[in-house]
Amino acid sequence: MKRDKKSIAVIGREEFTLGFQLAGIQKVYERENYTEKIQEITDRDDIGIVIVEQQDLEELPSHIRQRIEGSVDPVVVPLTEEAEAMGLQDKIRKVIGVDLS
Repeated sequence: MKRDKKSIAVIGREEFTLGFQLAGIQKVYERENYTEKIQEITDRDDIGIVIVEQQDLEELPSHIRQRIEGSVDPVVVPLTEEAEAMGLQDKIRKVIGVDLS
């Protein structure tokens, strides 16, 4: 059984997404039309991890937020501005069982 590689996507304000772009993540989305955009991204088959800002996630209608927070494929990783890269690596390792370093 062949498994296709899945990408990491980031959605948020430019200040939030810039560091991820510099790290080489190419699927970066603006916050504009956030509710529709996050649903569109989480419905895609080519994305395995979606990194979002915690505050944006909290502002979603509750039924959409619950669906997104419970998603396993892709997994949605909410971060605060204060989150460190090590915290992100730990979350990803717990979710997918692979150390990205």
